[in-house]
Amino acid sequence: MGTGRVLTGVGLAAVLAAIVVALLANTSNPPSGQSASPGLRVPDALAGTPLSAAVRGSAAVEEVSRLHGRRIEASDAVVARYGPIALWISASPSPLKASALLWRMNRRMAGGTRVFSDPRPQEMRGRTVFGTDGLGQRHLYYQSGAYVLWLAAPADAALQALEELLTLYP
Repeated sequence: MGTGRVLTGVGLAAVLAAIVVALLANTSNPPSGQSASPGLRVPDALAGTPLSAAVRGSAAVEEVSRLHGRRIEASDAVVARYGPIALWISASPSPLKASALLWRMNRRMAGGTRVFSDPRPQEMRGRTVFGTDGLGQRHLYYQSGAYVLWLAAPADAALQALEELLTLYP
């Protein structure tokens, strides 16, 4: 076997190792030490705005699937409205499946779409949170254990709402 093939194999192994590390970082228990599956729930208020409506179960899974343009593999979901703020949470059968859903979303949105700007990652409380703009709002999404959360809020309320979500879903 030539030196070039060995180096190519080593390079491929390094790339695969980096991917595995990234997946494990997103599928591990939350950094606070809390359980990765504390139960699907929504806060009573976000950014000072009280909960005005919530849908859970198959109707919520259907709404989240509609946003994805196809059925997603989710064991449960909730869609909550807080005035101008919307929150979608899907519960995947496992953290690994939630990670796959999150990365599929990132691949589809990479470079931006007609509706959303190119998602940009940022670290917040030990989590990678992706941010994008579209439809007149700031959109922030991330994974917490088996959950994928998507928050849509006016720009002036988005960060506060996200901080509150990171407390409930670290």
